[in-house]
Amino acid sequence: MDQNIGKVLRLIRKYRGFTLRELGQKTGIPYSRLGKFEGGKEMPTDEAISKIEKVLNMNFHEYFEMAKKIDIMFNEFLDSLFYHDDSNDLFKTRITNGKINSIINFSFGKAQLIEYIILVLDENFEKARLMESSLLEYFNSDFECKAIIYQYIGLSHRIEKHYDKAIYYFEKAMSMTINRKNKAMLCLHSSIAYKDIGNIAKAMFCIEEAHRIFSEYGSLKRVAYCFIEQALLLKSNFQYKESISYFNIAIKALEMIDCSESLYAKVYRNMCWTMILAGDYKRGLEYLEEAIEIEPKHGFTVLYAIWCNYKLQNYQEAERWIEANIDLHNNVEYGSFYELFDLLVKCREGVPSAKSVNLVTKIIENFKQGEEYERVNFYIDIALDLLNRSGNELEKIKYLEMKVNLTRNF
Repeated sequence: MDQNIGKVLRLIRKYRGFTLRELGQKTGIPYSRLGKFEGGKEMPTDEAISKIEKVLNMNFHEYFEMAKKIDIMFNEFLDSLFYHDDSNDLFKTRITNGKINSIINFSFGKAQLIEYIILVLDENFEKARLMESSLLEYFNSDFECKAIIYQYIGLSHRIEKHYDKAIYYFEKAMSMTINRKNKAMLCLHSSIAYKDIGNIAKAMFCIEEAHRIFSEYGSLKRVAYCFIEQALLLKSNFQYKESISYFNIAIKALEMIDCSESLYAKVYRNMCWTMILAGDYKRGLEYLEEAIEIEPKHGFTVLYAIWCNYKLQNYQEAERWIEANIDLHNNVEYGSFYELFDLLVKCREGVPSAKSVNLVTKIIENFKQGEEYERVNFYIDIALDLLNRSGNELEKIKYLEMKVNLTRNF
């Protein structure tokens, strides 16, 4: 019988809702002896196993046979994440079928860990967090699986923008894992978290390590995404020329794999945004043309087109984009930016309205709450321009100080 029988017994007993005393009463085995079974201090006899199986309505031999199959499925799932082959729906189905056919085996261990990771990736955090304590208990002595749990706890916090918690769990996971594939995924997630808080040096270190491992194992999709992340980091570090070089490499890498058209559009939008930050609006429009062909109605496609044309004083073209996308005015995600750009285009080089100044102020405050420093900096520059044109020197000083502090922190 498997040496892990005690741990399995404990989990199934708890799953069936028995205390040790209740199981002892049902089986006729003293609860203190059952405790020794569960603690690994004593191996149960065949007679004890038979009594326990009858009460718990399960078969330990079948359990461990199924566990071997689950181990194989678990490794396949981790590889699907590593190679980014978009197989999550397939594994969801396998888990669901497993629960129907063998509810005990698919309610614990690695099958449950697969389910947990998918819940995090689907951003179903409430349900995922209900599973965390039982998973950490089950994998208490399995450091690789424990590291994976901490990694995805960290990922859930990063997505929710709880960056301190995210980094805490990522670092905790990093101290446990020695599996190179798991480390690559952890480095990838950590890099994004460090970038989010402005620690570009640490983020670059992590993404370069992830890139090396993905390259080593031939994960071409992940390699392409690493190029994109490296380009974004260089952009955040004001290395615009180098950033564009990495974006171009990423595009060539994407051409070698099966990826969505929307991903190409996203890369080209990021190239346009990089040029906007660099103040090269003409090149920004050149890159945006590629995104326009794929996703002409995407919020950022529209906003970048308006902004670049506005800065190049192509006011009629900017107005055309505004009129053609008037539905963005009521869009929750893009509406305030669209309204601001509309006001700027109408104002052109004149004295801005109080409405435009108030709107950009509100946008800055919203971005500050989300710690989105790059966007904050961009809109501070807009605020400074508007305040300069309206002659409001007092407010201008306030935003100059804000810009200086932002530069220090970032």
